[in-house]
Amino acid sequence: MLKAKIKGTGTPGDVALVLMHFLGGSTREWDEVVGLLGDGFRTVAVDLPGFGEAAGEPGYSVAEMADAVEELIARLELGRYVLVGHSMSGKVSAVLARRAAETAHGRLAGLILVAPSPPSPEPMTDDKRAGMLESLGAAKDGDEARAKVYIGRNEERDIPPAVLARTVDEVLKMNRAAWVAWLESGSREDWGERVGVLDLPALVVAGEKDASLGEDSQRKFTLRHFSRAELKVVEGCSHLVPLERPTELAEMMRAFVAELGRVPVPAEYLEFIASERVSPRTRAVLEARMAGPEPTDMLTPEQMVTLRAMLARIVPQKGEGIDLAGYVAASLAKGKGDGWRYAVLPEDAKAYRDGLDSLRARGFDEMSDEDQDAALRALEEKKGSAEACWFEEVRGDATTAYISHPATLARIGHSGIGVGGANTQNKGFVAIGIGDVEAWEPKELVKA
Repeated sequence: MLKAKIKGTGTPGDVALVLMHFLGGSTREWDEVVGLLGDGFRTVAVDLPGFGEAAGEPGYSVAEMADAVEELIARLELGRYVLVGHSMSGKVSAVLARRAAETAHGRLAGLILVAPSPPSPEPMTDDKRAGMLESLGAAKDGDEARAKVYIGRNEERDIPPAVLARTVDEVLKMNRAAWVAWLESGSREDWGERVGVLDLPALVVAGEKDASLGEDSQRKFTLRHFSRAELKVVEGCSHLVPLERPTELAEMMRAFVAELGRVPVPAEYLEFIASERVSPRTRAVLEARMAGPEPTDMLTPEQMVTLRAMLARIVPQKGEGIDLAGYVAASLAKGKGDGWRYAVLPEDAKAYRDGLDSLRARGFDEMSDEDQDAALRALEEKKGSAEACWFEEVRGDATTAYISHPATLARIGHSGIGVGGANTQNKGFVAIGIGDVEAWEPKELVKA
């Protein structure tokens, strides 16, 4: 059973970053990046079996490493999370992502892959493999010097002496059987067909001077597995990006996470929102919605997990989708309801807490989609009960959050926001015939 080094507080609505390391590394490789991200990010650094504090843990195959991380994520009840894999753990991350796409309930928000080993066999020459096996495959005199060569060979920039010494120590801590297992088997495993193409946001980071898993390798072997991937190259950097360029990497990670809450809105609709047809007040509201929900601790992390699972069945979405749970929680925090409630219900926040806790106690989070649907239908059928009334409120809140988002307004071709406001000269709609379209309405949306 793996342990984790958890840093930062964040809020229940935030994503946790699950950080995994390179061959011979450990959680310590992320120390600088985690420090730069600050307490506003919840980070969960993991020692994979055979490395760091998990040197005594068995299970060195890709599937076994994925099993161990999957168990840890479930045990920590992380809610939404991003997998961050470096080198060896990039392959593990891809396998975990495929599993999540098939079995989870929208909790995996995306991936950050740093110089990753691809799902297919890692491009490594036989000579390099043999040299690495000979160098550190078994403990012997001169290991420290060879570990320094291993780390030094992986970087073209100077690593701060203290960081270099720490990294060498971590290499020497590893279970040599894990090192051998990766080189002889894990790196050769072919998960390409099983991973397939993942419809998740992904950031792939490559070092400009990485001779083995640099830009060319990532374009050839990794990007084809992601429909929504962005490749960024760190200039003057080799393979150990978290150690060589922690500042640049932290900024990339920060920007990636910030974009996760944003759902793409068509360019024409963005132009429409920015036009004089839309009042300044309405525009400000729409822009705030596009920025994503405001973080809040109104609900616990466990309650947010259940709410996300629940809303995924009420309003199914493809891909990342609108963060409906985040918007609902933010609305609860502001005390903004619809102005009334059923007499059988307590105030809104308590009704949500009680309802979510009740569902969670029944194992709702871990149910199959079909069983979740059945559980929700059972709530609906309890006519007049507090549970049924609360479920009605949840459906209304989820629908409001979904339909009011600019991405949805664009999708349905809604042009009603273009009627101006109290201080504008617009006259609203003039053409009122069936099929009549105003000259100012977004044309592409009308055609759709």
